[in-house]
Amino acid sequence: MSRAKRLHDLFHRPEPAILMEAHNGLCAKLVQEAGFEAIWGSGLSISAALGVRDNNEASWTQVLDVLEFICDATDLPVLLDGDTGYGNF
Repeated sequence: MSRAKRLHDLFHRPEPAILMEAHNGLCAKLVQEAGFEAIWGSGLSISAALGVRDNNEASWTQVLDVLEFICDATDLPVLLDGDTGYGNF
């Protein structure tokens, strides 16, 4: 089953979904090892890990690079905080 389908199903089941935040590949591996079903990619945490304010100072390319590391490190679905959309959504 695809990550998108698993995330969809997670949000449409009767019980609440509990996601754990990850802001890099190592954290993503820890989230999976801890038994969580999905990852929350927090804009604040990703910005902090990049050393910038959570005010769209990280470029969309930088955020996608972090997301790629997270997705490469685990097979869990990821819900990403896209902040204001970087003018592209």
